[in-house]
Amino acid sequence: MIRICHLTKQAMTTKNFIINTMFLIFLSFLTGQLVSYGAEELIERRKDIRTGDVLTVDSPAFVGSSKEYAPLERVIKEGKEYHLTNSEILDIFTEEKTEYTESQILYEGVEYIDRMPETAWVQVINEDLKLKQTVELPVVSQVEERSYWDYNFTFPIEVSGYQEDTYLLGDREIPNGVPLTDYAEEFLKYLNLPGDYYQITSIVWTGEPVERNGDMVRNAQARGKKLVKNITAVYGGAVTAPSVHAQIYRGIYEEDRTKNQTDPLIYESSETAGYERQAWNGYRKMVRYIITITITLTVLLLLLIIILILFEKKKKAESNSEPDSQ
Repeated sequence: MIRICHLTKQAMTTKNFIINTMFLIFLSFLTGQLVSYGAEELIERRKDIRTGDVLTVDSPAFVGSSKEYAPLERVIKEGKEYHLTNSEILDIFTEEKTEYTESQILYEGVEYIDRMPETAWVQVINEDLKLKQTVELPVVSQVEERSYWDYNFTFPIEVSGYQEDTYLLGDREIPNGVPLTDYAEEFLKYLNLPGDYYQITSIVWTGEPVERNGDMVRNAQARGKKLVKNITAVYGGAVTAPSVHAQIYRGIYEEDRTKNQTDPLIYESSETAGYERQAWNGYRKMVRYIITITITLTVLLLLLIIILILFEKKKKAESNSEPDSQ
């Protein structure tokens, strides 16, 4: 009796275990579709204001003090105003560059018989790079600045064939004792000087007649005025500047929307809140639910197999014990 009661109690325990397990599995299966799957999302709040253009301005390359090359606080480009937000000095090497360059030379007191030089050695200076070059360039233009009379006009005269009564000026015989100034125009023609540019005001003897190679000659000095000009000549041509180590000042500007705004500002905002959604809400939750049901059924099947195996073992054990009890 004691063994029978023990077996009966064990059987009852097994039966209760099976019933409880089946109930729990059934409850899990029944409530599986009610399980919520939380989808945590990043909460983001953003408010964008339409900003203006960004403008980068580089100064000319320079050598030496940077103060005069510092960017302005405000600049205007294409009708828009920009304010400086950042600036920096950068080290660079300039590129070897060939460009057309001009240089001017002022010639003062240029008279009629003078001829302007066709080429000239000029000094080309790059103030930014502190670079000086001496190059030969051809003349490209001439500009007359002003014209005026120069009263320091003088020239020597030598009269040949000087006799007691007459002397010759070229082929012209001039009586001795007559003032030479009376023949001023003849003297200019003899020297091929036009009267529009030269005028003789006085001619005086500078010595006594002397014999030279069997001929009597006498010297004189003419004084007067000549029309002269100040002329600026421009010389130009291609000049190659070598590469040098230099710096630039870079300024970063941003458009001043408060002054340039002609239409309302555009605001763009977005907001994503955190929330939980049901498993049936969406394809992804459907897949999760199917996986959950599959796992639940698999576990249920395994438990049933285990229970049946245990039950068969116990049944055999009880069958084997019955002859002993008799």
